[in-house]
Amino acid sequence: MDKNRNTFLPQTEIAVIFDFDITLTPKYMQSIIFDKFSINESNFWAETEQLKLQGYDNEHAYIKNLINYIRSGKIGELSKKDLIEMGSELEFHKGFPEILDNLKTIPKQDNQINPEVSFYVISAGFEDMIMGSKVYPKLKRLWGCTFDENENGNIDFPKETISSTTKTQKLFLINKGLLQNEDSLRVNDFMPYETRPVPFKNMIYVGDGPTDVPCFSLLMQNGGQSVAVYEPKDKKAFDECYRLVVESKRADVMCPADYSDGSQLHLALSKMVEKISNNINSDLEQAKSKGLIKSPEHLN
Repeated sequence: MDKNRNTFLPQTEIAVIFDFDITLTPKYMQSIIFDKFSINESNFWAETEQLKLQGYDNEHAYIKNLINYIRSGKIGELSKKDLIEMGSELEFHKGFPEILDNLKTIPKQDNQINPEVSFYVISAGFEDMIMGSKVYPKLKRLWGCTFDENENGNIDFPKETISSTTKTQKLFLINKGLLQNEDSLRVNDFMPYETRPVPFKNMIYVGDGPTDVPCFSLLMQNGGQSVAVYEPKDKKAFDECYRLVVESKRADVMCPADYSDGSQLHLALSKMVEKISNNINSDLEQAKSKGLIKSPEHLN
């Protein structure tokens, strides 16, 4: 390799990362399971709270309770295949996932380079259910809670659970371009900032509550952007969002969870993608002017 040759690693991906339940959907995905097996949802979550008082964290508490329901027969057969099939029943907030196609067109302008907009989901819900939903084909990578199956074919022991702190680990995986399952073992490996495929400043994180605060904070501290969303008719959700954004300044903006064209959320996300795209092109021009990258040449 010629060490005197000018080189440059383009950091041209814009990563838009979503939480899932309530952020993208009006209900928790487990509601589909409860409806199918006639489970009282309020009782289930009350029981889950009792498990949390025994020392279980949020994710392990609800998964433990669900597995208890399966083992006791309150829920019949529930395999990973069943979860994928149930995912097709997931309903999304207005305008989603149609907004994703719109966001991808924003950087397509007369610039030196057209950044690529990619989409990710990091969820404490079930990865298999999201895989069965209509948003899955549009995602570059998905992380959610996953399961092994027992001898009866039912979901049983959790392979991975996604907590609020685990979500930040996934942001580092995106940052370093480590998207394969085995890559998670390398998340703490050193990688120079200038060679990381997706700088934090090229990320946008969209979430709805306290479990998203670590991701909000990580991006805000490193030049990224964050959006807190709330259910428009839910005053409690509005109050929580107001506390996060206005009082605690944990996110850049707060918007009703309406992704339709012309909505406040659609406008905010579009502007953020446009800003990052312009910054990428500006950085590219500066790199060229400093001799860090050669200008493109016409082929003879």
